[in-house]
Amino acid sequence: MKNNLSDKIQALNKNNDYDCLLMFSGGKDSSYLLYYLAHELNLRIVTITLSHDFLPQETRQNIDSFAKRFSKKHINVENNPLNHSGKHFLETWINKPEAGSLITLCTGCRLGLIKPIVEHAKLENLNVVISGVTPFEESNTKMNLVNYKGIKGKVFFFIGYLNLLLKNPSLLKSTKAIKNQMEEYYYQINKKNIYQKNGLTLLSPFYDHIKYDETKITNTLKSLNWQKPVSTTNNSYWRSDCNMYAIRHYFYNQLAGYNEKQLYYEKLFENKIVTKEYMEKNTKKNFEKKEVLDLLRSLELSEKSMLKYERFITNFGDSDIPYPNCGSCQGLPT
Repeated sequence: MKNNLSDKIQALNKNNDYDCLLMFSGGKDSSYLLYYLAHELNLRIVTITLSHDFLPQETRQNIDSFAKRFSKKHINVENNPLNHSGKHFLETWINKPEAGSLITLCTGCRLGLIKPIVEHAKLENLNVVISGVTPFEESNTKMNLVNYKGIKGKVFFFIGYLNLLLKNPSLLKSTKAIKNQMEEYYYQINKKNIYQKNGLTLLSPFYDHIKYDETKITNTLKSLNWQKPVSTTNNSYWRSDCNMYAIRHYFYNQLAGYNEKQLYYEKLFENKIVTKEYMEKNTKKNFEKKEVLDLLRSLELSEKSMLKYERFITNFGDSDIPYPNCGSCQGLPT
């Protein structure tokens, strides 16, 4: 499988200096993938990182450290759409907090994973783009929370989203954020065609070429001094590279009894990648309300919004309730 991936990348590549462009977040999977491609396959990697205001300090250190050790060239791009839209939707979501509209908080992230990636691949004359996404991250749960009356399909998603906007029109206060959302939707639904039109091949090695081994990945990273962020007591290594995820996950869990991390580790267990004990250990603890409030304060939201968050979160217990026993979902303010 090693040779197949290396041969495929080199057959597609037309650059004499580098072999591929790797989307490198500094998280668990992309960090391991960078090490694997460079150290195990001896490929010449160009890494690209989308920096933003929600990156933990340890993640920034991981990015710097691994890029210096394993990439031939590192590109850093500030994700301004996420910086602006993420803060705007955090400011306004609390005016009418609903589980469905939590999907807005990461506006700009998906756009960043396509538009600047394509632009820089072309600038570097690279034909191959590598993603660290895994099959176990896929879930329609967030989309289903938006769908009107829970009915699946694009039409009902749009109706549901418009319904959320009508309930909380303050989400529309920033034309820049709405523009980012519209552009992001266009890029997301046309991603395959956009890559093809630009002569690029997008590969996801954890799907077809590398057998996913959670324990091996975390042990390898520990041996390479990869640091897990300490901004929360979340004991999982998954999605620990973004404080926005911690904030969003906390509210998903409290409002919808929906725990993305639990779904992820259940898939690993079902596919016999981890043991039941490992799954339970990594899903035992999520986030505490003090930690989430501290993260919100660090983003320098308006005093008005912070007061609303503080009042809202007092309805919850001190610790996040593990899925699916969402006992604190009762009696929320309207």
